[in-house]
Amino acid sequence: MTKALRHYADRGVFRGFRETSARGQVDYHFTWLTRRTMHARADPRRMVLAFPALLPHATPTLAAEVKAIVSERSTTAVPEHKRIDARRARLAASVRKRDLSLTITIRGGNDEYAVKRSLNLVNDIFVMLRERHPEYLIEHFGVSME
Repeated sequence: MTKALRHYADRGVFRGFRETSARGQVDYHFTWLTRRTMHARADPRRMVLAFPALLPHATPTLAAEVKAIVSERSTTAVPEHKRIDARRARLAASVRKRDLSLTITIRGGNDEYAVKRSLNLVNDIFVMLRERHPEYLIEHFGVSME
């Protein structure tokens, strides 16, 4: 997972990429999509990549929309290039204390696949936010709508 994420940083997709290890997990911090630093956590033993509190203070409506997008990603309703093959990775979105988190459980040696597809999904979520919830981005991410 680290290699795949570092690849994005090396290409200039992420800014300020840094990683720290503790208790068998790796935390990643980088700037991408907004000015706010994004956080991801990898657990190599469990083969899980998580974006904890990806969307802080998510309203029930917003959480439901994102969960629908996440659920749809494993179906034939989306084009194959955006679809996530459940045999290679499983997605889950959850809300805890109003913070929406995204978790990807990687199956087999599909690290690069799972990282790429999960980053595509996160990007699509932020595109949806710009279209449908610009006030949320302004309030929680300091995004200018100009």
